[in-house]
Amino acid sequence: MSSVGNSQLGHLSAGAVSTLEQKRSVRKDWVLTLTVKQASLRRTVYAIYCYLCVLAIIFGPVRASIARDALGGVEPAWWILHYLLGDLPSWSDFEIARVWELLQSQPLRMHETIPHYATMLGEAHVRLLMICYWLLVLGVGLVAVLLLSAHIEVDTRRKIFHGIMVTMLLPSTFVDPCFCALALSIVLAVFLLLEVIRAGQVAPLGSAIARFVAPYVDGRDLRGPMVVSHVFLLIGCAIPLWLSLASSKRSTDGRWPGWEIEGGKRQVAMISGVVCVGMGDAAASLIGRRYGRRKWPWIGGKSLEGSAAFAVAVTVGLMAAKAWLVFGGWQDEAAVDGHDDDNTARRWAMHLVKTIAAGCGASFMEAVLTGANDNVVVPVALWLLVRGLGV
Repeated sequence: MSSVGNSQLGHLSAGAVSTLEQKRSVRKDWVLTLTVKQASLRRTVYAIYCYLCVLAIIFGPVRASIARDALGGVEPAWWILHYLLGDLPSWSDFEIARVWELLQSQPLRMHETIPHYATMLGEAHVRLLMICYWLLVLGVGLVAVLLLSAHIEVDTRRKIFHGIMVTMLLPSTFVDPCFCALALSIVLAVFLLLEVIRAGQVAPLGSAIARFVAPYVDGRDLRGPMVVSHVFLLIGCAIPLWLSLASSKRSTDGRWPGWEIEGGKRQVAMISGVVCVGMGDAAASLIGRRYGRRKWPWIGGKSLEGSAAFAVAVTVGLMAAKAWLVFGGWQDEAAVDGHDDDNTARRWAMHLVKTIAAGCGASFMEAVLTGANDNVVVPVALWLLVRGLGV
C-alpha cells in the first residue's frame, strides 16, 4: 500500500511540476504575442516609469539627505547657485576695464601666484573657470577619441580617457580640492545612474549609451551586465583625494564653512590616484603590450618593461605634482609638519628618492595584483606610500 501511495504521490508531484512549468512558459511567451505598437507602448510606459522613479528619488530622499547631512539644512539648489555664482557681479557693476586694470596692478609673485589671484578673482569665479577648463578638455578629448577610433586599437582608445583625466585633474585639484572631490562624487553618481539605464535598456538613453561605450569595452566589462571600466577609472582617481580630505582639517568660517581646507594646506597624496591610474596604468599598458618581453614569474602576464614604465610614469607625475604644489604657492602639508629641509637641492633630492620609492612600490603592487581590479586597489596603495613617505 505504501509503495502504491508513493507512486501516486510521485505522479501527482510530476504533474504539478509540469503544470507549473507550462504556466511559466506561458508567462514568458506572452511578450512574443504583442504587436509592434503594443511593444512600443509598453517600452515607452516602462521608460517613463523609470525616469519618474529616478526623479522622485533624487528630489525626495536624496535631496533631503544632502540638505540635512552635508549642507546644514540649506536647500541644495540655492546652495549650488551660491557656491558657483556667488561672486558674479550685477550687470550694472560689471566693468571689464576695471577688472583688467585690477589684474595689471597686482605684481606677479612666484610663491603667491595661484592662491593670490584666486582670492582676488573670487572663489566662485575660480570654480566657474575650472568648469570651463574641464569642459574644454573633455570636448577636445572626445573629439580626438571619435576621430582616432577607426585608426587605433581598443586599448589605445581607452588610454585616451586616462589622458583626459590627467589633463583635467592634475592642474586643478590643488586649486580647489573640495570642489574637485564634490565634482567627482557627482560624476560618479551620474555614471552609475547612466549605467543602470544602459543595463536596463531604458529608452531612449539606454541604446544610445550602449552604442557609445561598445568600442571601448574589454574582457572585464563582459563578465557581467555592468560596464565597469569608466566607473573604476573615476573611483581610482577620486579615492586618494577623498581619503586626503577625510584626514584634513576643514575651515569653520568664511562663506562656505567646511568646504575649504584649514590654512590652505595641500598634499601630493591628493593627486596620487590621478597619477597612478592616468599615468602609471596607461604607461604600463601601452609599453607592456608593445615592448614587454620579460614576464614576472607568477601568473598574470604582467611584464617587467610595463612595470618599469609604470614606476617611471608615477615618479614623473609625483614630482610634477610636487613642483606644481610648491611653485603654485600653496602650503605643503609635508613642509608644514616639519618633514622638509631648508636646503633646496637636498630637499628636492629627497623628494626624488621618495617618489621613486613610491613609484616602485606601487608598480610592484600593480604587477602582483592579477585577480583584483588594479584601478581601485593600486591608487590606495600609492596613497599610503605617499603619505607614509611624506612626499
